[in-house]
Amino acid sequence: MTEMLRLEGLVKHFGDLEVLKGIDLTVMKGETIVLLGASGSGKSTLLRCVNFMEVPTGGRVHLMGNQIGREGRGGSFDYAERDLVPIRARVGMVFQHFNLFPHMTVLQNVMEGPRTVLGLSKSECKMRARKYLDKVGLGWKADAWPTHLSGGQQQRVAIARALAMEPEIMLFDEATSALDPELVGEVLDTIKELADEGMTLMIVTHELGFAYTVADRVLFLSGGRILEEGRPDDILLSPREEQTKSFLRGHSRFRLPDTPGQEQA
Repeated sequence: MTEMLRLEGLVKHFGDLEVLKGIDLTVMKGETIVLLGASGSGKSTLLRCVNFMEVPTGGRVHLMGNQIGREGRGGSFDYAERDLVPIRARVGMVFQHFNLFPHMTVLQNVMEGPRTVLGLSKSECKMRARKYLDKVGLGWKADAWPTHLSGGQQQRVAIARALAMEPEIMLFDEATSALDPELVGEVLDTIKELADEGMTLMIVTHELGFAYTVADRVLFLSGGRILEEGRPDDILLSPREEQTKSFLRGHSRFRLPDTPGQEQA
């Protein structure tokens, strides 16, 4: 398998607060990684460091075998903004909030990245935008305004917008947490289709049933470290660490079996 992403000793500080405390992780091409953990465990910060929305304080980031940044004195790394723009284009990200431009149509929202970042022609941008809107099942809404869409539809447009950059890896940061419960499924179905097609994904979610179904590997973060990782069966059904067990018991939609042979809820 081809290595897509490698993190070595990734550290992130915000002032005196150390949020990530040495993350080592390798993600292979086509792999779906789900990140779990309590609020403040470092999950979102980890994703934001992967696409350099947050610049790491320390450690190394390799994308497709290439080390990002230039090593300076004392082992620190310098990250020039001009070098990070193409990296962000290769690492798509979908957030909890859709952040669509309200003054642009759905089609124009999806065209914007390829036009301004990649410098594609208007006709190429329009072709890409329609392709990825069709992919998320919203080609028929191309001329609609974002405010005329449901929350689930807006999030699917946000996914199409990220896909239109044709990234090598996609990051999802609690992409369904701002949605009404009845709209969550349509977004999760879209993400699962991407996983089934072999796109490399890193997903922060509290939808544990979805995590169990879609993940190749589950990571449980605590205090800025990876406390344990493994297959969904290992982490979600047979966790070793008490913190992981406590976290899982706190989710009513997905219970650990209390006795051998008892099925998950």
